[in-house]
Amino acid sequence: MRDLPRDIDADVVIEISRLLDDAARTVAVAIHGLVKHIRDATQTRLSDQAIEELIVEMASTRGLSMIFEKPPA
Repeated sequence: MRDLPRDIDADVVIEISRLLDDAARTVAVAIHGLVKHIRDATQTRLSDQAIEELIVEMASTRGLSMIFEKPPA
């Protein structure tokens, strides 16, 4: 994984890692659902897009399949 920029919250990275480890047993990782969970579990100033980028990078490093669709409102 690349060096993280200074504005990246370590708590977010740790939470993403934990969630992806749990998601390794599923068929695909729902990116939008993980962003929502990160927002609920941590307090961060990162944008949803920054969190999505971290999730995608970390999931691709693990070779996980991903779902990018947002659920219907």
